[in-house]
Amino acid sequence: MSSLPSLLALLFTTITWVHAGGGSSDWSGWGGNSFNNRWQPSTSLTASNVPSLTRRCSGLVYPFGISATPVISGKVVYYPTWNGSFVALDYTTCQIQWQINVTQIIYDFAPLDPQTETAVYKVSRTSPQIDGDVLYFGTQAHALMVAVNVKTGSLLDIIQIHPHPLAIITTSPTLYNGTLFLGTSSYEEPAPLEFPGYPCCSFIGNAVALSFNRYLSKFSVKWNVATLPSNSSWSGAGIWGSQPSIDPSRNQVFFGTGNVYSFPPEFAHCANETSACLPAGVNQESILALSIPTGKINWVRRITRMDAWNGACVLSPIDTTACAEDPPGTDADFGMAPSFVPHQTTAFGKDMVVVGQKNGVLYAFDAADGTTIWQQQTSSDGLGGGISWGIAMDDKQIYFTLPFTTTVDLSEPTSVFGAADLGTGKVLWQVPAATGNHTNAFALTAPTVAGDLVFYPRTGIVKSDGSAADYDNSQGGLVVVDKSGKVVADMTTDTTFQGGIAVSDGYVMFGTGYRNGQQYLGNGSLYILEIAKK
Repeated sequence: MSSLPSLLALLFTTITWVHAGGGSSDWSGWGGNSFNNRWQPSTSLTASNVPSLTRRCSGLVYPFGISATPVISGKVVYYPTWNGSFVALDYTTCQIQWQINVTQIIYDFAPLDPQTETAVYKVSRTSPQIDGDVLYFGTQAHALMVAVNVKTGSLLDIIQIHPHPLAIITTSPTLYNGTLFLGTSSYEEPAPLEFPGYPCCSFIGNAVALSFNRYLSKFSVKWNVATLPSNSSWSGAGIWGSQPSIDPSRNQVFFGTGNVYSFPPEFAHCANETSACLPAGVNQESILALSIPTGKINWVRRITRMDAWNGACVLSPIDTTACAEDPPGTDADFGMAPSFVPHQTTAFGKDMVVVGQKNGVLYAFDAADGTTIWQQQTSSDGLGGGISWGIAMDDKQIYFTLPFTTTVDLSEPTSVFGAADLGTGKVLWQVPAATGNHTNAFALTAPTVAGDLVFYPRTGIVKSDGSAADYDNSQGGLVVVDKSGKVVADMTTDTTFQGGIAVSDGYVMFGTGYRNGQQYLGNGSLYILEIAKK
């Protein structure tokens, strides 16, 4: 007979699962909820009515556009733009509630050094989090976490998460029980390519927990955990994709880390050995499970061998002064945090986390200790390929985007949209991102699952030889498939589509456009789609 504490714990976990897994019709953060699974189980969208999705609120056009997943709370959608604004819009009336200048907030915080001014955007690109009357978002330049009033946009407080001049916040924050969790990455990785002679490298990634005092309008740091040893020649291991996920049963939070930029010479041999060669504390290309109260590392899974890569590694000939490995590492980051899966949805009765890597491998790990439950190769690629930015999951399947694939016989070079079994990792289907008249399609970012449908972003079109050079300046598309992979709708967007999709009731929202050096200099817009009224 089960004890009362055991039954209460089970009840708490079940309630938390329903709430965090998508019980609300709102869309919270990048991943939709604290499980980071991009799943909206309750929706009025169906295969029969989704082709009738109609755009409303025209004119929401911004220089460079939007790539963060919009956040939906009640009748308001919140989003940052690549031209340095942050906007709150009533999507039922199409009226802007408030709009603030993020660029000015960054400049007012502190002057930027010349390299940061040149290389780092003075914007936010993160999906925000909302806690009552406070909204939080991160910035690129200065790596700031910003708190504003959710009703007015008035500034409440700012805190710098990392002091490195090229540190940035790309990962979106997660809010859980009043605490914010986020990580930092940096523009130092490409810096040797942009600044000849740049002394690479010194940035070390970190995972941070913050609290916010409403009465004092003040942030405070609860803990700050580095991904690499300090005061050494190690650098890199940034945290940059999707948002951290929460395990409510064990009160822990999960992060994924990237490759190193540089390493001490005495560890050069580790490039040809397994991850066991790396010393303790070198948590590159790892999954970290951290205690929510203390930041203590409960467990870490270091997956790949030492992988050193930075912008100098793409030069020809390779700049061996700045590029630590020759030949270079594969740049096989974890470009996302894992998604948490409660045991109620697993065939073996264990909580687990699922994550994709830029080498094309999907993994499922036991949430209790990081033991591998299964792993599945979906494609082979690291630099610019594999699985990045996030995955979507329901209670049976995992949905992913592959920029490149070696597992589908295609007559045209194209990215693919895919699904795998949640219990085994077996790939169930992969379909070309090129549908209908759209050939040579390229797709990069995470899908969203809503009800019986999966919504995939098609980024753009590549050249017929398979090179992706033109996709930034081509039209993308919203591709909707059922859970067997059958395409039920395909909508061409105004320009490149590199953002995330939020779903709430009968609405679908996302941004188009991007900002990536000189590759895209056009506009993008916010899409608000709703089922056509009869």
